[in-house]
Amino acid sequence: MLRLHPRVLGALLLGAALVGPTSASFGAPEDALMPIEKYTTPKGKSLAVAHQAKLLEFSEQLYDCLPWLSVYPGGLGFPRARDSQTDDRYLSTWIFVDQREDSTFAALSQDRRVSAMFSRYGVDMLRRMAALPDIVDDGNVAGLSVVLSWLKPGTNRPGKQAVNETFALFVDKATLLDFLAKQVSPGQFASRAKFTLFDGLDRVGRVPLEVWEDSFNSTYKVANYEPPKGARCQ
Repeated sequence: MLRLHPRVLGALLLGAALVGPTSASFGAPEDALMPIEKYTTPKGKSLAVAHQAKLLEFSEQLYDCLPWLSVYPGGLGFPRARDSQTDDRYLSTWIFVDQREDSTFAALSQDRRVSAMFSRYGVDMLRRMAALPDIVDDGNVAGLSVVLSWLKPGTNRPGKQAVNETFALFVDKATLLDFLAKQVSPGQFASRAKFTLFDGLDRVGRVPLEVWEDSFNSTYKVANYEPPKGARCQ
């Protein structure tokens, strides 16, 4: 399986990244970090500077240990939620899932595809970020966020621009930690979180979200692949 690093420029959820990648390309872990010059407020810049080393360490862990996922260039950092009127900053990771054409996945309704992707990849990524206490305990971090993009079934056709479905979720720290500790139900978690879906460039908005147990991302192993020596895989 190829490790895809789609070359998509811009900050979180800019329109150019909502269409499918036209080719696979490779990037280093440091490419995942949102450039400091992209932050527009002192709070954002101070978070990026203070936690740069930890973010790079986290990016290296994802790169070495989860080769079936790719972090978008500039997709790891401290963005605000889209259309936010405040300067609340979220520890956020934006990943592309190399979801190949699959008839079973394609047969699902769009909101069911979102639920499946979030349950499989989103919850695990939030759990991994929640295990970064130096960042999560920072008072300037309002919560955590995960953004998932995958190829929309049936759109990868010769001569046409492929289209991504992109799901972005933002949640406060208390709700997430209680959810991971099973003190908040999946339904309560979904009702408290802020999230939206994009179908290519079109904003679909909030969709029904179900969350269930799925251990794939924490247990899957790529055949004939071993993480580099010294990699700390969870």
